[in-house]
Amino acid sequence: MNIRENIMAVFHRETPERIPWLTYDIPYPMLPRGTWERKLRNKGLGITNECAVFTTETPNVQVEQRTTVEGTRKVLVTTYHTPVGSVTEKMDMTITPPNPWIIEHMIKDISDYEVVKFIIEDTVYEPNYESFLWWDRHIGNDGFISTGVEGTPFQQLLIRYMGYHKCVVELYKHPEEFNELIKVMGKKYEERCRLVADSPAEVVTIEGNLDARVTSPKLFEKFVLPYHKIAAQILHPRGKILMVHYDGAVAALKDLIPQTGVDVVEALTPPPMGDLPLSEARACWGKKLIISANFPESVCHFGMQAVKKYAMEILKTVAPGDGFILSVTEDIPHRKPYDVLEQTLRTITEVMWKYGKYPVKI
Repeated sequence: MNIRENIMAVFHRETPERIPWLTYDIPYPMLPRGTWERKLRNKGLGITNECAVFTTETPNVQVEQRTTVEGTRKVLVTTYHTPVGSVTEKMDMTITPPNPWIIEHMIKDISDYEVVKFIIEDTVYEPNYESFLWWDRHIGNDGFISTGVEGTPFQQLLIRYMGYHKCVVELYKHPEEFNELIKVMGKKYEERCRLVADSPAEVVTIEGNLDARVTSPKLFEKFVLPYHKIAAQILHPRGKILMVHYDGAVAALKDLIPQTGVDVVEALTPPPMGDLPLSEARACWGKKLIISANFPESVCHFGMQAVKKYAMEILKTVAPGDGFILSVTEDIPHRKPYDVLEQTLRTITEVMWKYGKYPVKI
């Protein structure tokens, strides 16, 4: 089996030849092209990427942007002008591109609700399947390409429109307006799901960047779970594999996650960075969920012996390896010290090449 065949075997709950071992190709090249990278890919290290299958336009919103300097930060200031008012967003562009950090969100006051609601309702989606097909052909048998529907309404409010503190305050201070905004965003979420359902993508991410320390079980059950179920109702009949990018602390949600209807929990990060051990996740979820685990990057700072030991422990825990993928989905250091990225990927690849054949026997 080639790398893609191994991955898809896991996704389809079939028997792989080897436990898939992947790294993201975004937001920056986690696997910089060259001699050492080619050697690792020849030993089974695959690459994965996400490509949108639709474009977005807001025909009745005028967007004004300017760059300024605030202290030591280079800041991109974006103002959205609409017929019902304007809102401004600020992003710190000194953070590693292309992941700028939002330092000022659009919604700062109750009066901003109507403006943001207008922007969301004004949003028009158009299919862009050709781009996905190009990327899919580009990666070929060396990995796989997924697509996404963007986050559920509550997660978007947390991350994009309000920020954590403001979102929680607004939830209790202005519940009527908050819930109305959720409904408006929910309609667009469903619209995106239907667009993705018609796309050639087989693997679809329906949620990302969730952490139970912010999105508690109570909030998850009220605001997230219903939209996961909606996505499953729309996408499963079209043969899509549903994936969620749960890279935060999710132990408090472990009993709720199987109720979502998703197929794959991707980026699940075990301790010492996450709070849900793989053994506990496997015991709780059984064969209901496929786990695509993220190798916790903090281990890399303790040297390559620690990396090797941890990789071996992962394989021991998940043996014989059914329904499991190992990956690097976040941030192995790729700057100073410059050799950590190469050494880490090389070390894990050697472990997976030697011990990762299915069924795992260590």
